Amino acid sequence: MDAERIDRIEQLFRRRYNRKKQVNVLISALIAGLGASSLLYYWIRYGDGALTFRWMTVDGTVFTTVIALFYVAASAFELARYTELTSRAVYFMRLAAAVAEGLIMIVVLVSQLPCFPEHMHVFRFDMFNMHLLIPVLTAASFVVNDSPIGKLKAKQLLHGTWFVTLYAVTVLTLILTGAIPQTLIPYPFMDVAHMSAPAIAGTLLFIYGVSFGLAYLFSRWNRKLSWLWFRGVAGC
Repeated sequence: MDAERIDRIEQLFRRRYNRKKQVNVLISALIAGLGASSLLYYWIRYGDGALTFRWMTVDGTVFTTVIALFYVAASAFELARYTELTSRAVYFMRLAAAVAEGLIMIVVLVSQLPCFPEHMHVFRFDMFNMHLLIPVLTAASFVVNDSPIGKLKAKQLLHGTWFVTLYAVTVLTLILTGAIPQTLIPYPFMDVAHMSAPAIAGTLLFIYGVSFGLAYLFSRWNRKLSWLWFRGVAGC
């Protein structure tokens, strides 16, 4: 391979890399903007104060918004230095955000089934953003744009359950200490004081099983699709 061709490949790879990062930064900035505006809208509309954060959707949006902002800052640094010093840390953070949003979207889609007498107002500004638009953008951004770090082992896939653990520990602690009264418990399956041990175990197994499955699927799709950015580079 002559030096001129190597130079062309390197230049094309650099352009594709920069474009991939720039697109992901723009999408992440959009996610952060949608998340912040939706949270503000919800806060003003319902006026629940701190109890606003008892909902998984609200906390998931906060989680994803913070990670999106961090990603924008980290990527700006990486673009300036043409490096990926934070690739593994950012990868697992973004995987956790994608899993959190995947769970949120599953919940809202299930809630629209005919067997539920009341349905969420999914086309209201905040609901549409938090339950559909942000989840789709977050998952698609991770799958297509993040740089893979190889096939993940089972213990690495557990990084995708960060949000589930943070949410469960925080909200259950508030419920058990009475900070969240029983009448305002966000979901029936979190009323652990009135649930049997098998019911609690089954709930945890189901939620973590779905989260683990989403982490596996997202990481697998990421390995297959993220390389599309560099298709044809070696043959230039």
